[in-house]
Amino acid sequence: MVGESVLDREDVLVGLQSVSMHEAIDLVGGRLVARGIVSENYVDGMKTREETVSTYLGNGVAMPHGTLENKQDISGTGIVVAQFPDGVDWGAGTAHIVIGLAAEGDAHVQVLSQMAEVLQDEELCEELWATNDRDRLYDILSGSEQSDDEGESSGDNVVEITNPSGLHARPATLIVQLVQASPADLTIIKGDKPANAASIMSVLALGGSTGDTVSLTASGGSDADQAELVASVTEILTSEEHA
Repeated sequence: MVGESVLDREDVLVGLQSVSMHEAIDLVGGRLVARGIVSENYVDGMKTREETVSTYLGNGVAMPHGTLENKQDISGTGIVVAQFPDGVDWGAGTAHIVIGLAAEGDAHVQVLSQMAEVLQDEELCEELWATNDRDRLYDILSGSEQSDDEGESSGDNVVEITNPSGLHARPATLIVQLVQASPADLTIIKGDKPANAASIMSVLALGGSTGDTVSLTASGGSDADQAELVASVTEILTSEEHA
């Protein structure tokens, strides 16, 4: 998972009182500013992103971060973790774990992937909501090593990701929304790692970046439903637009 240079033990905050979404962003963003990772403008960008697409990921987790326009406001990579046992209203859901993120270059995709791989475990997340042990929360998010088994995807619907944002939060959200609205189901495979495309955590855990190849496998619904879903997801993965 992420190392000490990205997540400082002192930036894991537990047992916080419930606040508004903007106040929670001010808290985690302010600590990123204090660490010299971002400027004050980045915190404003974190709030702006919520107006475009919610950074609530499910399982009681939100991961606020800035917009494309905030790249110049980032001077390093880091995260801050804030635990709210009673939750914060995040619009799309109640966030008990708020992870403020800033990353240089494509590092955000890797950090999102590493975090999402752990946090897609619903039972583990519920444990992390309630624990008053900061070290436990820190160890879960930063202690384990992740395998580097990438490999090439294979299958009938192999797509090279050319979207400049890769499988970052917004493209992943658009894909999940498509799959949830479709009569068909979709599995995205990167290397040997499959993801349920109806789950934002599962998709983010793939860590797909520009230039990676993935395989799309549709099931359920009619043949037409499957073909339409694969075509729509392919369009997102190959879009030239930043997110």
